[in-house]
This record gives sequence, C-alpha cells and structure tokens, in this order.
Amino acid sequence: MEDVYLSGIGTYVPADRTTVTEAVADGRYEQVWNAKDRLETVAVETRLSPAEMAVRAGRQALLRSGHRPQDISLLLHATAYRQGPEAWAAASYVERYAVGVGAPALEIRQGCNGGLFALGLARSHLGQYADTAVLITCADRFDGEFDRWRTNKGMVFGDGAAAVVMSHRRGTARVLGVATRADSELEQMHRSTGSLASATLRRGPLDAGPAKKAFLRTTSSAEVQRRFETQVVDAVDGALSEAGTKLDGIAQVLVSNLGHELLTRAFLDPLELPVERTAWQWGRRIGHLANSDQFLALEHQVRTGVLHEGDHVLLIGMGVGFVWTATVLEIAELPVRTH
Repeated sequence: MEDVYLSGIGTYVPADRTTVTEAVADGRYEQVWNAKDRLETVAVETRLSPAEMAVRAGRQALLRSGHRPQDISLLLHATAYRQGPEAWAAASYVERYAVGVGAPALEIRQGCNGGLFALGLARSHLGQYADTAVLITCADRFDGEFDRWRTNKGMVFGDGAAAVVMSHRRGTARVLGVATRADSELEQMHRSTGSLASATLRRGPLDAGPAKKAFLRTTSSAEVQRRFETQVVDAVDGALSEAGTKLDGIAQVLVSNLGHELLTRAFLDPLELPVERTAWQWGRRIGHLANSDQFLALEHQVRTGVLHEGDHVLLIGMGVGFVWTATVLEIAELPVRTH
C-alpha cells in the first residue's frame, strides 16, 4: 500500500484564557475537582462559531500541505457538540469556505474520538482515490447548555479547532498503523433510564452525572475500569502491531487533555506510562478540546522541537459510545521554525 501522510496540519486556539483559580473563586468550578484535575487555564472563544474556527484551521492545513483546493475529494468534520443552527449541515459550510470545490462533506459525531476515527476513514478513502487528498476538521465551542466546568467530571472543556490534510504527498507525519476498538454496552453511561423519545425534547443544562450514577448501579466501577483498560490496550496493541513497533519505541504518546486523575485512569495506568511522555503539561493550559486535542498536541510538539524527524508518535482517542482509536505516526518532515 502506498504511504499515507498527514501532509499539513492547521490549528485555531483562541488567545483568551480563563484560569481555574477564577472559576473556583466565582463558583463555576468546585475546588475538590480542581485538586484532582490539576489544570491551569482553559481556552475560551466568544466570537467565532465552531464551523468558523474549523474553516480557519482547514485553510491553514491546506496551505501547509501544498495541495490545491481541487485536490480535496472528501471533507470529514468531527464534532462533539452543537455547531450552529439545528438541522444545519456544518460540514458543508466548512467545505464551502475552507475548500470551495463541492467535495462531499460529512460530519462525524462520535464524541471525542471522531477526529482520530476520521483519520482511519481517510486512509481507506485514499486507497481508492489515490490522486486526491482528504481534509479532516475538528471544532467545538462549549457554551450555552454545555457547562464546560461541570458537565463531565474530570474534564474541563476548552474551545478551538484543528485540521489535517491527508494524502500520499510526503508531509509532517507518515501513518504507520491505525486500530479502533469499541464496547457498545457502555453507551448507557451517557443515557438516562427514562424515555429516549422524551429526552429528545429536553432543554436545560447538560449534566452527565445522573446517567453515569444510574449506570453504576447496574455495573460496578471496577468492571467499567476493566473494560476501559481492555479496549485502550487492545487498540494500542493493534496500531503498534501494524506499525511494527512497540510502546517503548514511541517518543511521545498524545492523548486527550483530561484532568490528571481521569488521565491516569483512562490512559497512563492501563499503558504504564509516565505523564512526562505525554503533552499534558501543555494541554492543561487549554483544556479538553474534544476531537482537536491530539492534532493540536502533535503540531505543538513538532513546532516546538519536542519531536524530531524519524520519531514515532502514538495518538490515542476515546469517545462516548464507547470507541477507542490508536494511531502510530512517524515524523517525516519538520516545519521551518521561527523564533
């Protein structure tokens, strides 16, 4: 199979930050969770919609890839929360303003794993349409009914976007392996025990807590943790096996920007990783940007010289449902660094 690359990466993270100290002081964020999460600041967007942020990141990725807009044969837009008006095709808007050639545009709503899952879909697409490129965009803005501080314990959500162009043209990173695993019996963790029909009419602040508590009355937390560990390890083993490498040969492991306690349970302990092998020290200053985290971290670690040509990098995502995707990349080309 011909090599597939992340030919260009684009990012958009708002400059505005809210400190966790401010959020605790004014009552938006509980001190008990602040102590567990160990975060510093959160990126907050007050002007642009998610789709508009995705357009900015997508244009940058396209420019950096060296591809022309007409090379794009598919756009995949990964989201976790509302993008704009109901019953509106946000992915088509992103395609129109970031590319503008009328390529098919699809939205992927797969929690916080949609971006990495889209990477696997893009690689398959390029196997059939070898002379084209795929644009993946990820964007979310967590406001309105979504309380970035309280909706999901162990996560504080930030705003922003990331994009990658994938093609057979040599670029930032070569894809060596991709594996996805799923455990659909865990979907109930984010579903109430009431009527699904009535739930579609519900309006008000989102709170994932009650559904999780109801689920844990039927399934022990130890069993949930065991199943989470099994799936993330299996996904990582699958990607490493395809790449022909092992975890100790990975220079960096880039995962979701979670609070420290949840990060440890979800990724560090199952994979026996120290936090120093991740980009968490950087991620704790922007928050959890859903699908964008791993691509943003990759761009940051390459741009700042943490990663070098030839390094192997492991990206891992986890999304409600539940689905895990692991991707092994090899850094192929470094950008020109400016000081």
